[in-house]
Amino acid sequence: MTAPRLPEVSGALAAGQREGLAPGIAAVVVRRGEVLHAEALGQARLVPTPRPLGDGDLFDLASLTKLYTATVAARLVAAGRLELDAPASRWLPGFGGDKAAITPRHLLAHASGLPAWRPYWEALQAGANVEALLAAEPLEAPPGARAVYSDLGFLALQLVLERAGGAPLDRLVADEVAAPLGLRDTSFLPAADPAAQARRATRSFAATRLAPSRGRVLEGEVDDDNAWALGGVAGHAGLFAGAAEVAAFGEAWRAALDGDGRLLPPELARVFARRDAAPGSARALGWDTPSGPETTLGRRLGRGPRGAVGHLGWTGTSLWLDLDAGLACALLTNHCHPGGAERARIHALRRAFHDAVGAALQLG
Repeated sequence: MTAPRLPEVSGALAAGQREGLAPGIAAVVVRRGEVLHAEALGQARLVPTPRPLGDGDLFDLASLTKLYTATVAARLVAAGRLELDAPASRWLPGFGGDKAAITPRHLLAHASGLPAWRPYWEALQAGANVEALLAAEPLEAPPGARAVYSDLGFLALQLVLERAGGAPLDRLVADEVAAPLGLRDTSFLPAADPAAQARRATRSFAATRLAPSRGRVLEGEVDDDNAWALGGVAGHAGLFAGAAEVAAFGEAWRAALDGDGRLLPPELARVFARRDAAPGSARALGWDTPSGPETTLGRRLGRGPRGAVGHLGWTGTSLWLDLDAGLACALLTNHCHPGGAERARIHALRRAFHDAVGAALQLG
């Protein structure tokens, strides 16, 4: 069966690939359960030897992982195993002092006061414990006082979820997200798990960086150095999937927000999609919302009264939901291959993609 195509979208993606905005691009657009567009083009790898991107190639989702971590949190809340406003110290005894007021809601909304990022991978490689590193990390602001996008916050959230859920995060994502949604190719690939490594050996992956810290081009190995040092499983990064399954994940959230309770109770889904109360924040719980005219959602989508939610990933990935149009738009690229990311260039491709979707559907 021929995959459906929107000519405007195919044109925008082909132009982006010709302009060198990403070696390989896979995109799927779903409207209320109907796939409107599915396409993969370009190169899975440029160096050391080129290889064309195939429909079955999986991508390093990078920070889109945070959406799946947030979904685990929502599922645990729905099951009565996690309270959004309980002190995180209930699960993290080292979070005393000024961290005693941090809650799972703060961690999900990037409002814990923890810094954005630290090169923990160096200490982790030397045997340090991530919980001890987080407990020793000085806060930059009181919890709830500001929103600063924080990988460290999602590392702390991972520990909270693993203790509340009674299993490692990779198992929680498999049981609470992938299994209910039938996502067979969405998973972490823990370095120490023989089954995961056997699965990795049977699949092909879009390459990411030539990583100086590891001396090789990365394929099927998480790009983020902190996640890599944690064995490939982290609350902020580490998941792999293809565009069809990322779009299906987005469609499940769209359906929940429209009243379908199969993944989450609709009222709870709406709590997670609502902007947080931290001053000036455009962040929801796990999700981001459009922020200003330069949003990567472009000029046409997310302009209705219900707006949009989405997220970006450093490797060149994104997922946005237009809640009025009922759209889930998944754009996966290996933009960072091989030399790293250039934010302005990948943002240009994201805007062109979303504007092409809007033009094809006569939105905006």
